[in-house]
Amino acid sequence: MRWLRTFIISPPMSAFCFACFWMQGIVTSWFDSTRLHVVDVAPFWCWLLLKTAGVKIRTEGLENIDRSQHYVFVSNHLSLSDPPLLIAYLPTRVRFMAKDTLMKMPIIGGHLQRAGHIAVSREDPRSAVRSLAEAAKSVQSKETSILIFAEGTRGSGEELQAFRGGAAHLGIKTGATVIPIGLWGTPDALPKGAFLLRPATIGLVAGDPMPTAGLTAADRNRFTEALQEQVGKLRDRAQELGTARQ
Repeated sequence: MRWLRTFIISPPMSAFCFACFWMQGIVTSWFDSTRLHVVDVAPFWCWLLLKTAGVKIRTEGLENIDRSQHYVFVSNHLSLSDPPLLIAYLPTRVRFMAKDTLMKMPIIGGHLQRAGHIAVSREDPRSAVRSLAEAAKSVQSKETSILIFAEGTRGSGEELQAFRGGAAHLGIKTGATVIPIGLWGTPDALPKGAFLLRPATIGLVAGDPMPTAGLTAADRNRFTEALQEQVGKLRDRAQELGTARQ
Protein backbone atom coordinates (compact mmCIF):
# COMPACT_ATOMS: atom_id res chain seq x y z
CA MET A 1 0.00 0.00 0.00
CA ARG A 2 2.91 2.36 0.76
CA TRP A 3 4.38 1.72 -2.70
CA LEU A 4 0.97 2.20 -4.33
CA ARG A 5 0.39 5.52 -2.61
CA THR A 6 3.93 6.82 -3.26
CA PHE A 7 4.21 6.01 -6.94
CA ILE A 8 0.62 5.71 -8.22
CA ILE A 9 -1.75 7.79 -6.08
CA SER A 10 0.46 10.61 -4.81
CA PRO A 11 2.07 11.86 -8.08
CA PRO A 12 -1.11 12.93 -9.89
CA MET A 13 -2.62 14.35 -6.71
CA SER A 14 0.57 16.27 -5.93
CA ALA A 15 0.72 17.57 -9.48
CA PHE A 16 -2.92 18.68 -9.28
CA CYS A 17 -2.38 20.47 -5.94
CA PHE A 18 0.74 22.25 -7.13
CA ALA A 19 -0.79 23.20 -10.50
CA CYS A 20 -3.82 24.75 -8.80
CA PHE A 21 -1.66 26.57 -6.27
CA TRP A 22 0.74 27.79 -9.00
CA MET A 23 -2.08 29.07 -11.24
CA GLN A 24 -3.80 30.75 -8.31
CA GLY A 25 -0.53 32.52 -7.51
CA ILE A 26 -0.19 33.84 -11.04
CA VAL A 27 -3.79 35.05 -11.27
CA THR A 28 -3.92 36.73 -7.86
CA SER A 29 -0.54 38.42 -8.41
CA TRP A 30 -2.24 40.52 -11.12
CA PHE A 31 -4.63 42.01 -8.56
CA ASP A 32 -2.89 41.74 -5.18
CA SER A 33 0.20 43.94 -4.90
CA THR A 34 0.73 42.84 -1.26
CA ARG A 35 1.09 39.19 -2.37
CA LEU A 36 -0.69 38.21 0.85
CA HIS A 37 -3.49 36.28 -0.84
CA VAL A 38 -0.98 33.66 -1.99
CA VAL A 39 0.29 33.44 1.59
CA ASP A 40 -3.24 33.08 2.95
CA VAL A 41 -4.20 30.12 0.76
CA ALA A 42 -0.83 28.36 1.02
CA PRO A 43 -1.66 26.46 4.25
CA PHE A 44 -4.60 24.70 2.61
CA TRP A 45 -2.65 23.56 -0.44
CA CYS A 46 0.35 22.48 1.64
CA TRP A 47 -1.94 20.55 4.00
CA LEU A 48 -3.68 18.85 1.07
CA LEU A 49 -0.34 17.95 -0.50
CA LEU A 50 0.80 16.24 2.70
CA LYS A 51 -2.58 14.58 3.28
CA THR A 52 -2.83 13.03 -0.16
CA ALA A 53 0.71 11.63 0.21
CA GLY A 54 -0.22 9.85 3.43
CA VAL A 55 1.94 12.00 5.71
CA LYS A 56 0.77 11.97 9.35
CA ILE A 57 1.67 14.90 11.59
CA ARG A 58 1.83 14.71 15.38
CA THR A 59 2.06 18.15 16.94
CA GLU A 60 2.59 19.69 20.34
CA GLY A 61 2.66 23.29 21.55
CA LEU A 62 0.99 24.90 18.52
CA GLU A 63 -2.07 25.67 20.62
CA ASN A 64 0.02 28.16 22.63
CA ILE A 65 0.75 30.36 19.61
CA ASP A 66 -1.37 33.53 19.46
CA ARG A 67 -2.83 33.67 15.95
CA SER A 68 -3.15 37.46 16.12
CA GLN A 69 0.57 38.04 16.68
CA HIS A 70 3.59 37.93 14.37
CA TYR A 71 6.71 36.01 15.28
CA VAL A 72 10.12 34.89 14.19
CA PHE A 73 9.98 31.10 14.02
CA VAL A 74 13.29 29.25 14.24
CA SER A 75 13.45 25.58 13.26
CA ASN A 76 15.93 22.82 12.58
CA HIS A 77 16.08 21.73 8.93
CA LEU A 78 16.01 18.14 7.71
CA SER A 79 14.21 18.01 4.36
CA LEU A 80 12.71 20.06 1.54
CA SER A 81 9.35 19.04 2.97
CA ASP A 82 10.00 21.23 6.05
CA PRO A 83 8.70 24.52 4.55
CA PRO A 84 5.34 23.20 3.30
CA LEU A 85 4.87 21.29 6.55
CA LEU A 86 5.39 24.39 8.68
CA ILE A 87 3.32 26.61 6.40
CA ALA A 88 0.47 24.11 6.70
CA TYR A 89 0.56 23.83 10.49
CA LEU A 90 1.84 27.08 11.97
CA PRO A 91 -1.29 29.08 12.87
CA THR A 92 -0.14 32.46 11.51
CA ARG A 93 0.75 33.93 8.15
CA VAL A 94 4.29 32.77 7.40
CA ARG A 95 6.95 33.63 4.89
CA PHE A 96 10.26 31.82 5.02
CA MET A 97 13.85 32.67 4.19
CA ALA A 98 15.41 30.32 1.64
CA LYS A 99 18.61 29.90 -0.34
CA ASP A 100 18.64 32.07 -3.45
CA THR A 101 19.29 28.94 -5.56
CA LEU A 102 15.81 27.70 -4.64
CA MET A 103 14.32 30.95 -5.92
CA LYS A 104 16.03 30.40 -9.27
CA MET A 105 14.47 26.98 -9.87
CA PRO A 106 12.02 26.82 -12.80
CA ILE A 107 8.35 27.15 -11.84
CA ILE A 108 8.95 26.76 -8.09
CA GLY A 109 11.22 29.79 -7.83
CA GLY A 110 8.75 32.07 -9.55
CA HIS A 111 5.95 30.94 -7.29
CA LEU A 112 8.02 31.53 -4.14
CA GLN A 113 8.85 35.04 -5.34
CA ARG A 114 5.18 35.80 -6.06
CA ALA A 115 4.36 34.76 -2.49
CA GLY A 116 7.01 37.10 -1.11
CA HIS A 117 9.31 34.49 0.40
CA ILE A 118 12.78 35.89 0.92
CA ALA A 119 15.93 34.78 -0.90
CA VAL A 120 19.22 34.61 1.00
CA SER A 121 22.68 34.41 -0.58
CA ARG A 122 25.43 32.75 1.43
CA GLU A 123 28.15 34.08 -0.83
CA ASP A 124 27.12 37.74 -0.73
CA PRO A 125 27.11 39.28 2.78
CA ARG A 126 25.52 42.50 1.51
CA SER A 127 22.68 40.56 -0.03
CA ALA A 128 22.19 38.68 3.25
CA VAL A 129 21.89 42.00 5.09
CA ARG A 130 19.29 43.21 2.59
CA SER A 131 17.34 39.96 3.00
CA LEU A 132 17.26 40.36 6.78
CA ALA A 133 16.10 43.97 6.34
CA GLU A 134 13.28 42.76 4.07
CA ALA A 135 12.29 40.13 6.63
CA ALA A 136 12.35 42.75 9.40
CA LYS A 137 10.05 44.99 7.38
CA SER A 138 7.54 42.14 6.94
CA VAL A 139 7.44 41.48 10.69
CA GLN A 140 7.37 45.12 11.77
CA SER A 141 4.57 45.96 9.34
CA LYS A 142 2.64 43.02 10.82
CA GLU A 143 2.22 41.48 7.38
CA THR A 144 3.59 38.03 8.20
CA SER A 145 5.68 36.03 10.60
CA ILE A 146 9.09 34.90 9.34
CA LEU A 147 10.40 31.34 9.41
CA ILE A 148 14.17 30.80 9.52
CA PHE A 149 16.10 27.53 9.35
CA ALA A 150 18.96 28.68 11.53
CA GLU A 151 21.35 25.87 10.56
CA GLY A 152 21.50 27.38 7.08
CA THR A 153 21.25 24.02 5.32
CA ARG A 154 19.70 20.61 5.81
CA GLY A 155 21.15 18.57 8.65
CA SER A 156 21.39 14.84 9.27
CA GLY A 157 19.01 14.86 12.22
CA GLU A 158 21.59 13.27 14.49
CA GLU A 159 23.10 16.53 15.71
CA LEU A 160 22.22 20.16 15.13
CA GLN A 161 24.65 22.16 13.06
CA ALA A 162 25.86 25.42 14.56
CA PHE A 163 23.13 28.05 14.34
CA ARG A 164 23.79 31.19 12.37
CA GLY A 165 23.08 34.54 13.97
CA GLY A 166 20.45 35.79 11.53
CA ALA A 167 17.43 34.59 13.51
CA ALA A 168 18.63 36.20 16.73
CA HIS A 169 19.52 39.38 14.83
CA LEU A 170 16.05 39.53 13.29
CA GLY A 171 14.29 38.94 16.59
CA ILE A 172 16.34 41.58 18.41
CA LYS A 173 16.06 44.12 15.58
CA THR A 174 12.28 43.86 15.35
CA GLY A 175 11.55 43.20 19.01
CA ALA A 176 9.47 40.23 17.88
CA THR A 177 9.01 37.20 20.08
CA VAL A 178 10.95 34.20 18.79
CA ILE A 179 9.37 30.74 18.87
CA PRO A 180 11.68 27.72 18.58
CA ILE A 181 10.45 24.72 16.58
CA GLY A 182 11.64 21.12 16.60
CA LEU A 183 11.05 18.75 13.68
CA TRP A 184 11.62 15.05 13.28
CA GLY A 185 10.86 12.57 10.50
CA THR A 186 10.55 14.87 7.50
CA PRO A 187 13.32 13.04 5.56
CA ASP A 188 11.09 9.95 5.71
CA ALA A 189 8.42 11.93 3.85
CA LEU A 190 10.85 13.42 1.33
CA PRO A 191 14.40 12.02 1.37
CA LYS A 192 17.26 14.02 -0.07
CA GLY A 193 17.25 13.73 -3.86
CA ALA A 194 13.64 12.48 -3.99
CA PHE A 195 10.83 14.29 -5.76
CA LEU A 196 7.80 12.38 -4.49
CA LEU A 197 6.33 12.66 -1.03
CA ARG A 198 5.73 9.31 0.64
CA PRO A 199 3.82 8.09 3.70
CA ALA A 200 5.58 8.95 6.96
CA THR A 201 4.91 10.06 10.51
CA ILE A 202 6.37 13.43 11.49
CA GLY A 203 6.78 15.09 14.88
CA LEU A 204 6.41 18.87 15.13
CA VAL A 205 6.85 20.63 18.48
CA ALA A 206 6.61 24.37 19.19
CA GLY A 207 8.44 25.62 22.26
CA ASP A 208 7.79 28.40 24.70
CA PRO A 209 7.96 31.93 23.26
CA MET A 210 11.33 33.65 23.79
CA PRO A 211 10.89 37.44 24.14
CA THR A 212 13.55 39.77 22.75
CA ALA A 213 12.45 42.97 24.50
CA GLY A 214 15.44 44.68 26.09
CA LEU A 215 18.02 42.69 24.14
CA THR A 216 20.66 44.45 22.05
CA ALA A 217 23.14 43.46 19.36
CA ALA A 218 25.58 42.55 22.11
CA ASP A 219 23.19 39.76 23.15
CA ARG A 220 23.01 38.15 19.72
CA ASN A 221 25.52 35.34 20.30
CA ARG A 222 24.07 34.43 23.68
CA PHE A 223 20.54 34.43 22.29
CA THR A 224 21.65 32.29 19.33
CA GLU A 225 23.09 29.72 21.72
CA ALA A 226 19.86 29.72 23.73
CA LEU A 227 17.84 29.19 20.55
CA GLN A 228 20.00 26.25 19.50
CA GLU A 229 19.65 24.66 22.92
CA GLN A 230 15.86 24.97 22.85
CA VAL A 231 15.49 23.71 19.28
CA GLY A 232 17.66 20.71 20.16
CA LYS A 233 15.38 19.80 23.06
CA LEU A 234 12.28 20.28 20.92
CA ARG A 235 13.74 18.10 18.16
CA ASP A 236 14.24 15.33 20.71
CA ARG A 237 10.63 15.71 21.84
CA ALA A 238 9.48 15.68 18.20
CA GLN A 239 11.34 12.39 17.76
CA GLU A 240 9.45 10.93 20.70
CA LEU A 241 6.15 12.03 19.15
CA GLY A 242 7.02 10.79 15.70
CA THR A 243 8.17 7.37 16.82
CA ALA A 244 5.58 6.71 19.54
CA ARG A 245 3.10 3.94 18.86
CA GLN A 246 -0.55 4.95 18.78
